[in-house]
Amino acid sequence: MISAIMLGLFLLLMLIGMPVSIAIMLATIIGMLIGGYDLLAVPQFMAAATKSPFLLAIPFFILAANLMNALGITQRIFDFATALAGRLRGGLAQVNVVASMIFAGISGAAVADAAGLGTIEIKAMKDSGYSLEFAAAITLASATIGPIIPPSVMMLIYAIIAGVSPAAMFLAGILPGFLIGLILMITIYIQVTLGLRDCPPPVKFSLKRLIKTSKDGVLSLLSPFIILWGMVSGVVTPTEAGVLAVFYSLLLGFIYRSFNWKVVRKALLDTVKTSSLILYIIAVSSVLAWVMVNEGTAYDIAEWLGKITDNPLILLAIINVFLLILGAILETLPAMLIAVPVLLPAIDALGIDRVHFGIIVIFNLLIGIITPPMGIGLYILAAISGVRVDRLVIASIPYMITLIIALIAITYIPILTLYLPEHLLN
Repeated sequence: MISAIMLGLFLLLMLIGMPVSIAIMLATIIGMLIGGYDLLAVPQFMAAATKSPFLLAIPFFILAANLMNALGITQRIFDFATALAGRLRGGLAQVNVVASMIFAGISGAAVADAAGLGTIEIKAMKDSGYSLEFAAAITLASATIGPIIPPSVMMLIYAIIAGVSPAAMFLAGILPGFLIGLILMITIYIQVTLGLRDCPPPVKFSLKRLIKTSKDGVLSLLSPFIILWGMVSGVVTPTEAGVLAVFYSLLLGFIYRSFNWKVVRKALLDTVKTSSLILYIIAVSSVLAWVMVNEGTAYDIAEWLGKITDNPLILLAIINVFLLILGAILETLPAMLIAVPVLLPAIDALGIDRVHFGIIVIFNLLIGIITPPMGIGLYILAAISGVRVDRLVIASIPYMITLIIALIAITYIPILTLYLPEHLLN
């Protein structure tokens, strides 16, 4: 009953326009007062939730992404992707996806991809004659790859909640990330081939240009490999990997002679704002999750789902539908922080691997960034491109379908997520 009151209040506060962080806190405190809980537990659980050393990696990875954008390194990645994939049917739309896959190995955040790389991608596509709706829609869809290909802020947070290895989560995201990118590229190819999208001729392939952009961007392209190798080999922890990513970004800024104290200060300020908000949401959500677990909500839901089905395939289908709806009405982070503790007992009871489940949860909620009404990605891309939100939603429908197809594959082909962790960490 208390859990239902808290969730109902939270949704009500969100509907009247209250910021998500404040809505979670107010709903939790009111629910605790009704349930007779001691409010001294609030600061205690908030402090405990943010003590994990893994959480230190979050501001470092966010800062690395901000520095990559601020120091012009993102542009080099896009230039390389253009030389590599610009000749494919779909031209710069295909480049958009390839560039997002590369940048995903650096940023770890869909918002950083959409806001930083998206600005470059949309301008290039517009200047080349692509429609703004097409450019914004494919940029929005490809941004979902950001937290799937490691490193990933969402994976770090899930690893802490679920008690699994961050390195295992990072490895689990590699093949699904490439699958999502491949399916998006196939979708673009089919659309252009069938004349469903007007598309300028592809960029003519030039080996000279590819070599030049490779030389210019080779150090940028090495970044994800250095970070992932360091973690998988055990040389660095996730937090140390985040620090490594920051220093590597600064080093590239000096090498490319783009280092500027003004843009670095801005990157630091943006990082402080973003990290503070994320850590605060983690802290207040931990209190909400504790009350729900203490009320027995998680086990009640696990028991209820067990009565519906004891088939893990059907259970995953039910959870997918639930998470897709949740992702459409809540932001990704609070949605994950609320849903995961509640769903873990159910998936444990049916023997579903927590690492595999983590990728399913994260990708489900990422689809929510392009789904109204909440869809933060919609509003970011609408602001960047100047396309109205309703027109952007319509243009994004084919890619929503594509992403759901990829979700089904990831859900029911567990080897996609588990092959690399099982073979590289054992």
